[in-house]
Amino acid sequence: MNMKASTIDQQSHDPLIANPPENTEGPFTTVVRRTVKAGKEEEFEEWLKGIMNDALTFQGHLGTGIIRPSRKSRPEYIIVFRFDTYEHLLAWETSEVRRGWVKRVLPLITGETSVQRMTGLEYWFTVPDHPESLPPARIKMAFVTWLALFPLVLLVPPLLTDLLGAIPGWVQIMIIAAVMVLLMTYVVMPQMTRLFSRWLYRKPR
Repeated sequence: MNMKASTIDQQSHDPLIANPPENTEGPFTTVVRRTVKAGKEEEFEEWLKGIMNDALTFQGHLGTGIIRPSRKSRPEYIIVFRFDTYEHLLAWETSEVRRGWVKRVLPLITGETSVQRMTGLEYWFTVPDHPESLPPARIKMAFVTWLALFPLVLLVPPLLTDLLGAIPGWVQIMIIAAVMVLLMTYVVMPQMTRLFSRWLYRKPR
């Protein structure tokens, strides 16, 4: 009974649960930073594989990214979980599966765990090179997104329309949209955020 009450109390203090966003459409990103104890790196890597595989089974999962320590003097891992909507992220964050993995990692880490959640355009601006930076201003995110999208709109539809040939128009639109989203997420935006990184990101005071 006490354990259940403790769980409810913890959830009520979680900003994700206590203060749900007005717009629950995604994508939503959670960035978790954990410092691994010396000598526990191999066990932590096994833990990473396990939690990533389980996260894949949850509805709306868009991918998990791992940013490993760049130097041994600061053994901090950054883990990025992405989901398509708030409801799907919440289902993962409050699941018994995730709680189990969180309990298992405690003997392997030291210090406080940092958790940062981002929504909307910030999904494309979670950059490994700037884990400590504050999210860019929305006007900057909108400008870089527009700059990245403009050439894709010019090039992708004409090219795919010729290749798809006699496929019905609405199917062509679905395929073109899917290709553009994939290109933006995995090819174009990672390069754009690095290219404009000095302008986009600012360090917290």
